[in-house]
Amino acid sequence: MATYAGDFFPSEYKQFAFKEGDLLVSKRSDGKFSVNKILKVDRFDFKKGSAINIQGRSFVATEDDYLLIVSAAYGDAEFNSFEEARAAAKTGKWTVKLSHAPNRTPGAAEGQVLVGHAPVTEPELVGYKRWRAAFEKGEAGVF
Repeated sequence: MATYAGDFFPSEYKQFAFKEGDLLVSKRSDGKFSVNKILKVDRFDFKKGSAINIQGRSFVATEDDYLLIVSAAYGDAEFNSFEEARAAAKTGKWTVKLSHAPNRTPGAAEGQVLVGHAPVTEPELVGYKRWRAAFEKGEAGVF
């Protein structure tokens, strides 16, 4: 299957190093660490003239193109070290602070380190499914 990639979206919006179920650790500005989980990585195709809301601004595609949108659950910054966060990810003992956030790939990957993998469960997808339905109607955007 040929994949057409236009130039409307930057090339970094079309690639992502992680996959669904990946557990990641990131360091927050306060020096604490958190565990995050990739819930979905979706490809969305846009036809010339269609719009997308990115960070509260509407952008209208000037040509056919696509981008990847990463849905993730973000954990509370509750760990004092990377090692503590990695151990919590492996045992599943971390606190979800934001159960779903849709993001462009650069933002979703920034500062993240892969530490494990766990299957995505149906309860984890509740927020994603709500967002996806609204996004497909043009009523929701991405960060």
